[in-house]
Amino acid sequence: MLRTMKCMMGMSVGCWILQYSWVKACLESRGQVPEEAHEVKGGPHRARLNREQLLPKLLDGCHFYFLGSFKEQKKEDLTELVKAAGGQILIRQPKPDSDVTQTINTVAYHADSDSDQRFCTQYIIYDKTSKYVPGRVRQGKVWFAPSNWLIDCITSFQLLPVQ
Repeated sequence: MLRTMKCMMGMSVGCWILQYSWVKACLESRGQVPEEAHEVKGGPHRARLNREQLLPKLLDGCHFYFLGSFKEQKKEDLTELVKAAGGQILIRQPKPDSDVTQTINTVAYHADSDSDQRFCTQYIIYDKTSKYVPGRVRQGKVWFAPSNWLIDCITSFQLLPVQ
């Protein structure tokens, strides 16, 4: 359920994501009941609290380039998710050895504070079902990640480690 485009877009912007039990409870009481007891725990709850506390969106400060074709998820859907979650779309593939890339001093707000991932602000996303396999995942401030990593980050509302 949480991996539908509508649910992921809702989580990206911090909407309430509720279980169907809320609808049943509302019908039984013939009115609206409080949502808290029926909220989906984990990522949706963290995303909503993040929005209520006016904190940066999940992908704020991160830039994404989509490499190649995508079969598992549509590139257009991934692009919309990134935008909704506060990320920026790159039209050119970032060069890890570029002086411009390496002098960027922004940090990813939602990365673990003790992780080197908080200094990574540029991701090259590829479809893991394609024949492309990156030589190295981490190249300075540019990291390669499969598209399912991006989906996992959205559904858990956290920047997960890139394997």
